[in-house]
Amino acid sequence: MGSPIKSEHSLPEDFGNVVRLFPLPNVVLFPGIVQALQLFEPRYKSLAEDAIESDQLITMGLIDSQWKTEQSDVPSIAKTVCIGRVLSHTKLEDGRYNIFLVGVSRAEVVSELVTETPYRMAEVRLIEEQLIEDHELSVLRTEVCAKFRKLASYRTGWHQDALDQFLGEDLPLGQLIDMVCYSCGAGIPEQQLVLETVDLAERGNVVLEILNGQIRASESEQSSTQDFPPSFSLN
Repeated sequence: MGSPIKSEHSLPEDFGNVVRLFPLPNVVLFPGIVQALQLFEPRYKSLAEDAIESDQLITMGLIDSQWKTEQSDVPSIAKTVCIGRVLSHTKLEDGRYNIFLVGVSRAEVVSELVTETPYRMAEVRLIEEQLIEDHELSVLRTEVCAKFRKLASYRTGWHQDALDQFLGEDLPLGQLIDMVCYSCGAGIPEQQLVLETVDLAERGNVVLEILNGQIRASESEQSSTQDFPPSFSLN
């Protein structure tokens, strides 16, 4: 499991809704989640340099898996992206950058911009997160935590102390749901769906479906590898 990052990592006060895009086919960044990246292509080394020297922002966008059928050399990306802020960086001797990026905010691409930069840039609209929970959302929080604990019981290497600490964090519900999605082994398309789901109740239900699928798969795997005759239950 990753570690949640508190919300003091935010956008600069003078943020002008223009971002640098770092499209990848296999990474979905969520607000509050830390992602390790290595930038080695010349255009992305330039992107890293510009970000580090200015606002520290890099925006992750998932490349559409069908873009090659569009007869275009420029990969199309999902409209919902995540703006990230550089937590730390290391420039290697060969010019590559190792970067730790923390997600700051969901955003929607309004339009890509024509610029002289070697990397892509876009105008975006920030997607605000709902922070106030009502009774229905409190019940949803309880259900997500319970399902995540059940899934964790099937996973080796998930330490109970770390799980208790994570679920005991006073995290906003949206960040909790995102963190659970990121940690549970959801596929990239599933993660992108969760990123795109703004309504908290709907997002939580999407993640509950993912958790239920993971639990069923774990139960099936356990059942198929269980010795016969089965051991007696101590319950």
